Amino acid sequence: MGTAKLDCYGYTPTLDRVITALCGDYKRRQAAVAESLVSSRCTMEYKYLNYRIYEGAAEIVGTRYAELYIDEIGRNVGYAKTAHPAAGEQTYKTEKQEVKYNIARKLHLI
Repeated sequence: MGTAKLDCYGYTPTLDRVITALCGDYKRRQAAVAESLVSSRCTMEYKYLNYRIYEGAAEIVGTRYAELYIDEIGRNVGYAKTAHPAAGEQTYKTEKQEVKYNIARKLHLI
């Protein structure tokens, strides 16, 4: 999926930063829910966000690599430092862009 296709659907640089931030906070929300550190309303919101983020990633790269991509998006890890054991550079970059777009779509941001 090229940049032109992303742009025509409203995937902007500011939306990219929102998706990066939400992915960067994925593990914190997961821990807060697991340890019952937040209110029931907050727990519900955290679960919703994390479920949609995970679902968006898993639809593109499968359950095996969903959390890896979420983590690397959130930490701004590029291909040179990826922990992905099998993806070639172009495949990794394409999948990462598609994961970001799909997360935005799952969260109804586009």
